[in-house]
Amino acid sequence: MDIDKIYNLFFSPTDTTKFVLQFLSEQISPNYKNINLTSKNTKVDDLSLTEKDLVFLGVPSYAGRVPVTFKERFSKIKGNNALAIVIVTFGNRAQEDTLIELFDMAKEQGFRILAGSAVVTEHSIIHDFGKGRPDRKDKAELISFMQKVKNKLQEDVLLVDEIPGNRPYKEVKLAPMAPDFIKENCVACGKCASECPTGAIDSKTYKCNSEKCISCLRCVKVCPINCRFVDNRVLENLRVHLTPLCSERKDNQFYL
Repeated sequence: MDIDKIYNLFFSPTDTTKFVLQFLSEQISPNYKNINLTSKNTKVDDLSLTEKDLVFLGVPSYAGRVPVTFKERFSKIKGNNALAIVIVTFGNRAQEDTLIELFDMAKEQGFRILAGSAVVTEHSIIHDFGKGRPDRKDKAELISFMQKVKNKLQEDVLLVDEIPGNRPYKEVKLAPMAPDFIKENCVACGKCASECPTGAIDSKTYKCNSEKCISCLRCVKVCPINCRFVDNRVLENLRVHLTPLCSERKDNQFYL
Protein backbone atom coordinates (compact mmCIF):
# COMPACT_ATOMS: atom_id res chain seq x y z
CA MET A 1 0.00 0.00 0.00
CA ASP A 2 1.30 3.44 -0.90
CA ILE A 3 1.30 5.97 1.93
CA ASP A 4 0.46 9.56 1.08
CA LYS A 5 1.35 11.44 4.27
CA ILE A 6 2.82 10.49 7.65
CA TYR A 7 1.79 12.23 10.86
CA ASN A 8 3.06 12.01 14.43
CA LEU A 9 0.16 12.96 16.69
CA PHE A 10 1.10 12.98 20.34
CA PHE A 11 0.83 14.21 23.90
CA SER A 12 4.37 14.52 25.24
CA PRO A 13 5.01 16.98 28.09
CA THR A 14 8.61 15.87 28.66
CA ASP A 15 9.26 15.20 24.92
CA THR A 16 9.94 11.49 25.47
CA THR A 17 6.90 10.21 23.57
CA LYS A 18 7.65 12.71 20.82
CA PHE A 19 11.18 11.27 20.53
CA VAL A 20 9.87 7.70 20.28
CA LEU A 21 7.30 8.57 17.60
CA GLN A 22 9.86 10.43 15.53
CA PHE A 23 12.31 7.54 15.81
CA LEU A 24 9.62 5.12 14.61
CA SER A 25 8.29 7.25 11.77
CA GLU A 26 11.81 7.93 10.49
CA GLN A 27 12.17 4.20 9.84
CA ILE A 28 9.61 4.71 7.06
CA SER A 29 10.37 8.24 5.90
CA PRO A 30 12.06 11.43 7.11
CA ASN A 31 9.09 13.34 5.74
CA TYR A 32 6.46 13.55 8.46
CA LYS A 33 4.42 16.21 10.21
CA ASN A 34 4.25 16.57 13.99
CA ILE A 35 0.92 17.46 15.58
CA ASN A 36 1.62 18.25 19.22
CA LEU A 37 -1.51 17.96 21.34
CA THR A 38 0.53 18.79 24.44
CA SER A 39 0.03 22.46 23.62
CA LYS A 40 -3.33 23.98 24.44
CA ASN A 41 -2.83 26.22 21.39
CA THR A 42 -2.55 23.45 18.78
CA LYS A 43 -5.31 23.73 16.19
CA VAL A 44 -6.63 20.60 14.50
CA ASP A 45 -9.61 22.08 12.65
CA ASP A 46 -7.76 22.04 9.33
CA LEU A 47 -6.43 18.47 9.72
CA SER A 48 -7.92 16.42 6.90
CA LEU A 49 -6.84 12.78 7.01
CA THR A 50 -7.49 10.19 4.30
CA GLU A 51 -7.29 6.40 4.05
CA LYS A 52 -3.85 6.76 2.42
CA ASP A 53 -2.36 8.51 5.45
CA LEU A 54 -0.39 6.84 8.25
CA VAL A 55 -0.67 8.32 11.74
CA PHE A 56 1.55 7.46 14.69
CA LEU A 57 -0.57 8.09 17.80
CA GLY A 58 1.45 8.40 21.00
CA VAL A 59 0.86 9.12 24.68
CA PRO A 60 2.66 8.44 27.96
CA SER A 61 0.93 6.16 30.45
CA TYR A 62 -0.44 8.14 33.41
CA ALA A 63 -1.17 5.69 36.22
CA GLY A 64 -2.05 3.06 33.63
CA ARG A 65 -4.40 5.24 31.55
CA VAL A 66 -4.42 7.70 28.66
CA PRO A 67 -3.94 11.30 29.90
CA VAL A 68 -7.33 13.01 30.16
CA THR A 69 -6.02 16.14 28.46
CA PHE A 70 -5.11 14.14 25.35
CA LYS A 71 -8.51 12.44 25.32
CA GLU A 72 -10.29 15.78 25.25
CA ARG A 73 -8.20 17.11 22.36
CA PHE A 74 -8.08 13.88 20.38
CA SER A 75 -11.88 13.63 20.43
CA LYS A 76 -11.99 16.52 17.93
CA ILE A 77 -9.98 14.59 15.30
CA LYS A 78 -11.62 12.42 12.64
CA GLY A 79 -9.57 9.47 11.41
CA ASN A 80 -11.41 9.14 8.08
CA ASN A 81 -10.17 5.55 7.77
CA ALA A 82 -6.48 6.53 8.01
CA LEU A 83 -4.06 3.85 9.20
CA ALA A 84 -2.77 4.28 12.75
CA ILE A 85 0.02 2.83 14.85
CA VAL A 86 -0.83 3.28 18.52
CA ILE A 87 2.15 3.87 20.80
CA VAL A 88 2.31 4.14 24.58
CA THR A 89 5.44 5.03 26.52
CA PHE A 90 5.88 4.05 30.17
CA GLY A 91 8.60 4.59 32.75
CA ASN A 92 9.64 0.99 33.40
CA ARG A 93 6.64 0.21 35.63
CA ALA A 94 3.61 -0.92 33.57
CA GLN A 95 1.37 0.54 30.90
CA GLU A 96 -1.63 -1.43 32.24
CA ASP A 97 -4.73 -0.30 30.29
CA THR A 98 -3.21 2.67 28.46
CA LEU A 99 -2.63 0.91 25.14
CA ILE A 100 -6.03 -0.75 24.95
CA GLU A 101 -7.68 2.57 25.83
CA LEU A 102 -5.73 4.38 23.08
CA PHE A 103 -6.60 1.54 20.69
CA ASP A 104 -10.31 1.93 21.49
CA MET A 105 -10.16 5.71 21.19
CA ALA A 106 -8.48 5.53 17.79
CA LYS A 107 -11.04 3.08 16.43
CA GLU A 108 -13.88 5.21 17.75
CA GLN A 109 -12.47 8.24 15.91
CA GLY A 110 -12.36 6.33 12.63
CA PHE A 111 -8.78 5.04 12.42
CA ARG A 112 -7.75 1.60 11.19
CA ILE A 113 -5.17 0.10 13.56
CA LEU A 114 -2.15 -1.25 11.72
CA ALA A 115 0.02 -2.01 14.77
CA GLY A 116 0.64 -1.10 18.39
CA SER A 117 3.48 -0.93 20.88
CA ALA A 118 4.20 -0.10 24.50
CA VAL A 119 7.74 1.30 24.74
CA VAL A 120 9.80 1.55 27.91
CA THR A 121 11.34 4.97 28.48
CA GLU A 122 13.12 6.75 31.30
CA HIS A 123 10.67 7.59 34.08
CA SER A 124 9.62 11.22 33.73
CA ILE A 125 9.74 11.92 37.49
CA ILE A 126 12.19 9.43 39.06
CA HIS A 127 14.84 9.35 36.35
CA ASP A 128 16.77 6.42 37.85
CA PHE A 129 13.98 4.10 36.72
CA GLY A 130 14.49 3.12 33.09
CA LYS A 131 17.44 5.50 32.91
CA GLY A 132 18.70 6.01 29.37
CA ARG A 133 15.86 4.11 27.75
CA PRO A 134 15.11 3.58 24.99
CA ASP A 135 18.69 2.30 24.86
CA ARG A 136 20.57 0.50 22.09
CA LYS A 137 18.72 -2.78 22.68
CA ASP A 138 15.36 -1.00 22.68
CA LYS A 139 16.14 0.85 19.47
CA ALA A 140 17.11 -2.39 17.74
CA GLU A 141 13.74 -3.84 18.77
CA LEU A 142 11.93 -0.74 17.52
CA ILE A 143 13.72 -0.92 14.17
CA SER A 144 12.77 -4.60 13.85
CA PHE A 145 9.16 -3.75 14.71
CA MET A 146 9.03 -1.07 12.04
CA GLN A 147 10.50 -3.44 9.45
CA LYS A 148 7.57 -5.76 10.12
CA VAL A 149 5.21 -2.80 9.79
CA LYS A 150 6.76 -1.94 6.41
CA ASN A 151 6.33 -5.54 5.32
CA LYS A 152 2.64 -5.33 6.22
CA LEU A 153 2.28 -2.19 4.14
CA GLN A 154 3.84 -3.91 1.12
CA GLU A 155 1.46 -6.84 1.38
CA ASP A 156 -2.27 -7.01 2.05
CA VAL A 157 -2.76 -4.83 5.12
CA LEU A 158 -3.96 -6.93 8.04
CA LEU A 159 -5.38 -4.79 10.79
CA VAL A 160 -4.94 -5.42 14.51
CA ASP A 161 -8.25 -6.72 15.86
CA GLU A 162 -7.46 -6.50 19.55
CA ILE A 163 -4.93 -5.27 22.11
CA PRO A 164 -4.45 -6.94 25.53
CA GLY A 165 -5.90 -5.05 28.46
CA ASN A 166 -8.98 -4.64 30.61
CA ARG A 167 -12.44 -3.31 29.85
CA PRO A 168 -13.59 -1.49 31.85
CA TYR A 169 -10.23 0.21 32.25
CA LYS A 170 -8.56 0.53 35.63
CA GLU A 171 -9.60 3.40 37.85
CA VAL A 172 -7.33 6.43 37.64
CA LYS A 173 -5.53 7.28 40.87
CA LEU A 174 -3.08 10.13 40.32
CA ALA A 175 -1.14 11.50 43.27
CA PRO A 176 -1.10 15.34 43.30
CA MET A 177 2.35 16.62 42.43
CA ALA A 178 2.09 20.29 41.48
CA PRO A 179 5.61 21.73 40.96
CA ASP A 180 6.76 24.80 42.86
CA PHE A 181 9.42 27.34 41.87
CA ILE A 182 12.22 29.36 43.43
CA LYS A 183 10.82 32.87 43.20
CA GLU A 184 14.11 34.71 43.65
CA ASN A 185 15.69 32.74 40.77
CA CYS A 186 12.78 33.14 38.35
CA VAL A 187 13.53 35.39 35.36
CA ALA A 188 9.83 35.75 34.46
CA CYS A 189 10.29 34.41 30.93
CA GLY A 190 6.77 32.99 31.05
CA LYS A 191 7.59 29.67 29.35
CA CYS A 192 6.12 27.62 32.19
CA ALA A 193 2.78 29.40 31.92
CA SER A 194 2.62 29.51 28.14
CA GLU A 195 3.54 25.84 27.70
CA CYS A 196 1.49 24.33 30.53
CA PRO A 197 -0.92 21.92 28.76
CA THR A 198 -3.83 22.75 31.07
CA GLY A 199 -3.20 26.43 31.79
CA ALA A 200 -2.55 25.63 35.44
CA ILE A 201 0.21 28.24 35.89
CA ASP A 202 -0.69 31.88 36.45
CA SER A 203 0.96 34.07 33.80
CA LYS A 204 1.72 36.83 36.33
CA THR A 205 2.62 35.07 39.56
CA TYR A 206 3.80 31.75 37.98
CA LYS A 207 2.14 29.86 40.80
CA CYS A 208 0.57 26.52 39.95
CA ASN A 209 -3.11 25.77 40.47
CA SER A 210 -3.02 22.27 41.95
CA GLU A 211 -6.61 21.59 40.87
CA LYS A 212 -5.71 22.12 37.21
CA CYS A 213 -2.24 20.56 37.36
CA ILE A 214 -1.95 17.03 35.92
CA SER A 215 1.63 16.52 37.21
CA CYS A 216 2.99 16.23 33.67
CA LEU A 217 6.14 18.26 34.55
CA ARG A 218 6.07 20.25 31.32
CA CYS A 219 6.91 23.39 33.31
CA VAL A 220 9.95 21.69 34.87
CA LYS A 221 11.08 20.52 31.43
CA VAL A 222 10.90 23.93 29.73
CA CYS A 223 12.21 26.18 32.53
CA PRO A 224 15.47 27.60 31.09
CA ILE A 225 17.13 28.02 34.49
CA ASN A 226 15.77 24.93 36.26
CA CYS A 227 13.98 26.84 38.99
CA ARG A 228 10.78 24.77 38.90
CA PHE A 229 10.81 21.58 40.94
CA VAL A 230 8.82 18.91 42.75
CA ASP A 231 9.20 18.88 46.53
CA ASN A 232 11.93 16.45 47.64
CA ARG A 233 9.66 14.84 50.24
CA VAL A 234 7.10 14.05 47.55
CA LEU A 235 9.82 12.63 45.30
CA GLU A 236 11.22 10.47 48.07
CA ASN A 237 7.79 9.06 48.95
CA LEU A 238 7.23 8.29 45.27
CA ARG A 239 10.63 6.63 44.99
CA VAL A 240 9.88 4.37 47.97
CA HIS A 241 6.54 3.41 46.41
CA LEU A 242 7.95 2.76 42.93
CA THR A 243 11.22 1.02 43.79
CA PRO A 244 9.76 -2.51 44.06
CA LEU A 245 7.72 -1.89 40.89
CA CYS A 246 10.30 -0.23 38.65
CA SER A 247 13.71 -1.63 39.59
CA GLU A 248 13.65 -4.68 37.31
CA ARG A 249 14.09 -4.04 33.58
CA LYS A 250 10.75 -4.26 31.76
CA ASP A 251 10.24 -5.39 28.17
CA ASN A 252 8.79 -3.48 25.26
CA GLN A 253 5.51 -4.85 23.89
CA PHE A 254 4.65 -5.17 20.20
CA TYR A 255 1.37 -6.02 18.48
CA LEU A 256 1.06 -6.71 14.77
